[in-house]
Amino acid sequence: MTGDRSLIKKDLSETPHPNSKGSLLGFLVACFYVLFTLLPDSNTLVVSWPWVFLWQVGLACLPLWFLWMVWHRQEWLGLGDGLDAIAGLTVVGLVASATVAEFPVQARWYAWAALCFLAGLYALNYKVQTPRDRYHLLVGQGYLNLTFIIVSLGLWLTQTILPELNRLQTLRQSGADLSLNLSTLELRNWAPIGHPNYVAGYLLLALPLLVALSILQTGGQRWLWLVGVGLGLITLYTTGSRGGWLGLTALCVVGFVLLLFRSSLPRLWLGLGSLLMLTFLSLSALTNERLKTAMTAILSGQLSGDFAYRMITAVTGWRMGIAHPVLGSGPGSVPIIYQQYRPGWAGREAELTYQLHSTPVQIWAELGLWGMGTSLIALVLLTYLSIRWVGKISSHSTVSQHTDQVFVWSILASLSGYGISSLTDYQLDNVCISGTLILFIAILAAVFCETFAEKPVINLPRFRVTRRMAQGGSYIGLGLLLVISIWLIPIHRAWQLSSQGFIALSRENIPGFVQRLSQAAALAPWESYYSYQLGWNLGNLSLQTNDLQQQSQLQRDGIAWFQKGIQASPYQEFGHTNLAWLLLNQDPQAATQEFVRSAQLVPAKRGVFYGLGLSLLAQGKVDLATEAVALEALRDPLLITSPVWRSPTLQPLYVPMLDRVTAKCTELLQTPTQPETIRAYCHQLRGGLNWWRGNLKAAHTDWDTHGTLLSQVILQLAEGKTVDAQLQALPNSPGKLAIAAWLTPDKRHSLLKQAWLNVEQSAPPLEILQALTTNMARSATFDQWLKQISPNRQYRRTRTGFGVLSRHIDGPAPTDFMSVVENELMTRFFNQLLPSLVYEPTFDLAVTEWHDTLLNKATS
Repeated sequence: MTGDRSLIKKDLSETPHPNSKGSLLGFLVACFYVLFTLLPDSNTLVVSWPWVFLWQVGLACLPLWFLWMVWHRQEWLGLGDGLDAIAGLTVVGLVASATVAEFPVQARWYAWAALCFLAGLYALNYKVQTPRDRYHLLVGQGYLNLTFIIVSLGLWLTQTILPELNRLQTLRQSGADLSLNLSTLELRNWAPIGHPNYVAGYLLLALPLLVALSILQTGGQRWLWLVGVGLGLITLYTTGSRGGWLGLTALCVVGFVLLLFRSSLPRLWLGLGSLLMLTFLSLSALTNERLKTAMTAILSGQLSGDFAYRMITAVTGWRMGIAHPVLGSGPGSVPIIYQQYRPGWAGREAELTYQLHSTPVQIWAELGLWGMGTSLIALVLLTYLSIRWVGKISSHSTVSQHTDQVFVWSILASLSGYGISSLTDYQLDNVCISGTLILFIAILAAVFCETFAEKPVINLPRFRVTRRMAQGGSYIGLGLLLVISIWLIPIHRAWQLSSQGFIALSRENIPGFVQRLSQAAALAPWESYYSYQLGWNLGNLSLQTNDLQQQSQLQRDGIAWFQKGIQASPYQEFGHTNLAWLLLNQDPQAATQEFVRSAQLVPAKRGVFYGLGLSLLAQGKVDLATEAVALEALRDPLLITSPVWRSPTLQPLYVPMLDRVTAKCTELLQTPTQPETIRAYCHQLRGGLNWWRGNLKAAHTDWDTHGTLLSQVILQLAEGKTVDAQLQALPNSPGKLAIAAWLTPDKRHSLLKQAWLNVEQSAPPLEILQALTTNMARSATFDQWLKQISPNRQYRRTRTGFGVLSRHIDGPAPTDFMSVVENELMTRFFNQLLPSLVYEPTFDLAVTEWHDTLLNKATS
């Protein structure tokens, strides 16, 4: 039944204690919201047991709360003004996308979370229908924001900065010249959400509300909020977030314009406030090394690092959307199919991610045109409603509470700043950020609904339901919740079992670990994490036993579990690469197929072409094996310095491999259109190859004109020349300290220790330092020390962030099965002589033809 909006408002206002219904569920929702706002490292903990269960319980409270409100209010209280149509489009898009997704279970998991937040928006809508309710809710949110800021600074100082200062002090006492660098990710303010960019995004939503509260309240309360604003700005600075800084700049511009035209504050105060913010923004850009580096890179056009990372993820997201244009690839699909669509020119940058670092890109990739269209319509509608609201209150054609006006302005400023920041990051998977956005949207919807009561923007019918209809709808909703809960039970049971299995593993209870992880994999066969952890751990155990029968059985079991993991998630290089290493000694041909698949997914992944070469060599395909290891060395030149080439098996490949790398460098240099960066790299690499082989004359050809100061000093040392003057001109580096140790025998111990400290930022073990000093003392030449009697280092590369990227952190971080053997001096002190390319698209495009040719031959 269509009703007059003003009459409905009157009816609601006359209802005794209108907001008392659903208070218990609302209180539970608030508790979960506060918990996952202030919980340290909350964004990571939500993918571990039992925290995943807790936040899922919190999610379930949202639709329960909404159904309770419908039951007792006997009315469907919509958002009004066309916002309900946006909600409906969102629901249809989420359900449809999850239905047709390639990985439907993961899609339903993420769609369920989004639908719960949408239900929370409608439940909250019942609680914000009066200015008094809106005021109290936002005051509570303000206190939560203030607590967040205090917790953030406290955790960052006590858990990150003070330990780092103590560590640096200890290292300075050992002779290292190190200083605090707040631009590094590990030292930026992560607390409490778990990542600096998330903290910055939350603060962009929080700061305008604190400003609004300082305007509305007086006396000591005003000063409390103003102190909160100051501490919030300091906290935002400690995050070093470029997106946060950009969002704050936009927020300040919007806030200044609003205050200029709408505020009754004296213009002097506005001018001083604007000057203060301009000073803060300028100092942030100039004193924060990360922001300063970013601005320098933009001005110089040398975009790499994080800029390259976001460019790669944006291109990948675009490809995902193009492949699934209407409904996208499905919610939550990014970490599963990312490498399938990642461009080959990306090099070793952004090898894996679980989000695309841009909200529009994420929506396009996972929800396609439907998601993008719905988002754009929502943005246009919200902008239109805001402009119309401004016109209403400016013309005094409607009566609006002063508190509502101030809050709406602050919310609009928050959304503007956060909207700009969201272009550079995706943060809707954070409970505290999505919860804040839901609260703000509910407040805006209620205020707009009240303002446009006489003449709605979009006059959709509003239905007052009977008690029987309310009961029927609630029963249907509860039935759906029951069905979803039954569907969720095995997922959570599998998570719990896996957690118990990893605890058993930590206690070396291998049978218990295998039993529980096997049960978890059976309950959730679509989840590759359990199979991969079983495959890796069993394979890892096979490398640690001397019992050949047990070793063989463990390897077979590991191979079987890796195959199951690949069946569940076929687009992840991790599974293919580690399966290939396990297959290498048992079935080299099958190993080749897996290495080829890894190379197709991530061509520049270190060790993949090397492993491919070993598998081809085991089949007697020496020429193809030589080509494979040459392509590996072309990308990772320090491979040629490894002592592994002294083994009888690999020694026949060594010289032909060096010849091919040299020939490939020459071929690239002969291409006239090759950019200068590639030409410089090829000259440096070819010169390094010739120096390593002892062909100093050929090394001069490349290094005299294109080499570094360090490489030229190394050449002169190899020729027995004096390098004292050139050494003084070298910038401080571990290599310079090592050369100085060679030239000053009485200071070798301290100089080599300093060189190690500068590389590792930790004191070297006494046995390592003694080996370095002893080997140098018995070396006839500097070249001999570097090339022939250098200490060796053997290890396996860790898959850092494997759990976070897999959205499970209960298990250990795997290491690759490939055993890396390195020349310790070259990799630690002199890696500049043979630099490795991390990100250079032109280079990757240039070698693509060589890659494709080899992979085709390997699989034929």
